[in-house]
Amino acid sequence: MILNSNTPRLWMAAAGVLMAGAQALGQADTLEMDVTFVGSRQMEVRDAVKLSSWPTARQLSAEKPQLSYELLSKRLQFVPTMTPVEATRLRVDPSLSRLYRGYVRGAVGTRGTTLLDASYTDLRSRDGSWGTALHHAATNSPSSLMTGRLNDNSLDAWASRFIGKEKVSVNASAGRSQVLLYGFDSLAVDTAFTPLNAPSVVWSRGHVQANFKSHHKDSTAFNHSANVSLGWLGSDRDARERSVRVEAMGTQFFGAWKGQLDLDVQLDRYGLDTAATSNQAVVAFEPSVSTRRGALSARAGLGVAIDADQPTRDGLGEAFHLYPRAEVSVNLLRNLFVPYASIGGGLQANNFHSLTQENPFYAPTTLTTTSTINAQPVDFQGFRSTNKRLALEGGIRGTITTVFRFHGFFSTAQYEDFVLFRPTFEGDTASFASFNAVYDTVGVRTVGGEAAFDLGIAWSFTGGLKLHRYTLPSEDRAWNLPNTTWNASATYRLIEGLSITANASYVGERYSVTRSANYGDTTPLDQGDYELRLPGFLDLNLTGNYTYNDRLGGWLTFANIANAKYATWGGFPVQGFQVLGGVHYAF
Repeated sequence: MILNSNTPRLWMAAAGVLMAGAQALGQADTLEMDVTFVGSRQMEVRDAVKLSSWPTARQLSAEKPQLSYELLSKRLQFVPTMTPVEATRLRVDPSLSRLYRGYVRGAVGTRGTTLLDASYTDLRSRDGSWGTALHHAATNSPSSLMTGRLNDNSLDAWASRFIGKEKVSVNASAGRSQVLLYGFDSLAVDTAFTPLNAPSVVWSRGHVQANFKSHHKDSTAFNHSANVSLGWLGSDRDARERSVRVEAMGTQFFGAWKGQLDLDVQLDRYGLDTAATSNQAVVAFEPSVSTRRGALSARAGLGVAIDADQPTRDGLGEAFHLYPRAEVSVNLLRNLFVPYASIGGGLQANNFHSLTQENPFYAPTTLTTTSTINAQPVDFQGFRSTNKRLALEGGIRGTITTVFRFHGFFSTAQYEDFVLFRPTFEGDTASFASFNAVYDTVGVRTVGGEAAFDLGIAWSFTGGLKLHRYTLPSEDRAWNLPNTTWNASATYRLIEGLSITANASYVGERYSVTRSANYGDTTPLDQGDYELRLPGFLDLNLTGNYTYNDRLGGWLTFANIANAKYATWGGFPVQGFQVLGGVHYAF
């Protein structure tokens, strides 16, 4: 580059030109310009001087000071102020209710009805308990064509003692009851018929039982129970029975599983007179395991039963019975819905005691002294054990808050030697003096449901419905068994200590047997018998209860308000409208 003295001016001129060109560039797309520099002086730029050594860092050192602290103690002077606070009210469980040693209840009613219950027990004790109870009930015959008085009396006593982890209990009972066989075909009786003394059967019974049961607070410990009972039963018509029964149970946990073993042995010796006696023995045991995992509960086992009397009738191979056992339930939403299902079976020994409990007019040994109504003894062939060969059950139950509870269910079962009751007759007449047991293979299907409402303190409701269906290969009907039953009850608490309860029950149509074609709705059968249709009936009752205090109270019952004319068993009508009132007192 050559520069002269005029160079500054030239630079200024060039700068002006460049500025003008920049302005023009903003106005035009292109700019063309030639610049010429004139001069003789030369300028040189020397090379830069560079340092050839690196700087040295300075070493710095610092000493850590030694610090010490000293706390000055100073007593804080203050005067505490106490603000009174109201005592917290703790919710304490109420004290146990007061117990009374004695209790008595008595009542009288229409048709000569009397009732008396009394008991005397000890008070609460950690060592054991004891007590005794008396019961009496009597009423006149429901039939205007038969005179007589039904009654039932019993006396019970019991005692228990805690010995270590064992509870030993003993109880004994004795009783006597008189059953009137007042039933017969009233349509077949002449209008001038004079009422007769109803034939009766007087049963005397006794029972002694001893029980041994563990009561460990720890449920995982080995728990057990054993029960031994002796019973005897006899009638004034030469029926007699002696029974021995042994029941035992043991449980033990194995981790999350609970093992259980049940044993049941029943021995009976019975007869109709001093010469003829028969024996029967039923032995059953069942091992099982159960567990609970969260909402799921399950149990599985195998039942084994031996009927020692069956080989004489059906062969040795029929004496042994096996029953699969399985149960499962699921707790959904904290008991809101609990579906369940089970499969099982069992063997039930029948005897005089069990059959008279089911049908009080069962009396195969009836012999009356009247000439007009005389039921001859039937050909008594002894007892057969009822074999529930297979039973399936399922349903759902639940609780919706504390107001509503429900249960819906179904079941189906197959029975061998199922007990049915048919009436016995005097020759070709239509008298219903008693019932005898007949056996058949019966299939029973049941569906139903029940519910309960608790609407506060004032109102409560309960109700249930069952529908049954029977299948029989031999007998024409499931004698005296209904197809439909339902019940409903409502309780209203008017004031403290006073409540009223109304209940209704319905039993659908049933079938029995008669020998009179003129008795109700009949259909001919074989051997001179007629099928008798028993219509369904509705029973309405109303009871008022009043409690004066924890010692004294009373009640008044109006039974069969509609005065319905019906028979629970064929030929045996019930009493019509009844009134029963009484009081109870604790001392």
